[in-house]
Amino acid sequence: MAEKGSSVELGELYRELRMGRGLKLRDVARDNLSISQLSRFENGQTMLAADKLLLAISGIHMTFSEFGHALNNYKETKFFKLGKKLVELQSAHDIEGLKRIRDTYGNYEIFDTYNRLNQLIVQVAIHTLDNSYSISDVDKEFLTAYLYSIEEWTEYELYLFGNTMIVLSDNDLIFLGKALIERNKLYISIPSNKKNAQVALLNLILILIERKDLDHATYFINHLEKLLTYQDMFGIVFVNFFKLLVAYLQGELSDRNQLEDYINMVEKLGNSTAASFLRVNLNQFLED
Repeated sequence: MAEKGSSVELGELYRELRMGRGLKLRDVARDNLSISQLSRFENGQTMLAADKLLLAISGIHMTFSEFGHALNNYKETKFFKLGKKLVELQSAHDIEGLKRIRDTYGNYEIFDTYNRLNQLIVQVAIHTLDNSYSISDVDKEFLTAYLYSIEEWTEYELYLFGNTMIVLSDNDLIFLGKALIERNKLYISIPSNKKNAQVALLNLILILIERKDLDHATYFINHLEKLLTYQDMFGIVFVNFFKLLVAYLQGELSDRNQLEDYINMVEKLGNSTAASFLRVNLNQFLED
């Protein structure tokens, strides 16, 4: 097999995908992308320039991210595999499992900054389950310096912010929350990016309510609500709950039963996991 990422492998993969769609070279060729260029690319003789490669991929009606997924043998990257594992361990309250990941994490990234940030995500996951496990000020400063420095946030920054924001100061949390809104505008139309932005904003709202900063929580609730469509039921469920909760905490809603009724409705709709999460957080907020 050709070396990963080589022109031969890219070309071979592209040819397989094109032929799998019943397309001939002439069906894909267009201005600035000739049949001969495509043929040489598929045969591993030349590499397409980036703009022409994007044209070729769109010509077989795939997105660049889908092509990249196919190039990675239809497997998730190590980073996103790590993210799923962290969620599983956090849900199971498996602190020892998280510590094993911390201790065995390899230098998966070429750029050391990313390795350090990924390690920090694991450490914050441990901190969420064990408050006695502290995150150093040096690491917090490293995290905030990175997030402040990135002018355009992509899925990585959304994931990083969403999973470490609990250790940020109030000022950094609010500033970076507003930065998320501004710095992610160019990518929000990408479905996976929009989903990650919604999750980050939901986490942000949850933390602001926990910290009793209801004005800023309302600000971000209103912004998130503008991003949601009828297809975003997960986000809609949580936004409506947060609106009720803020109203209750501000004294605008006197009957706790309305919150309980809403959670019961979510459960009746078949989402027992979301209902359980809402019930746990409701009890925690009211106890506090």
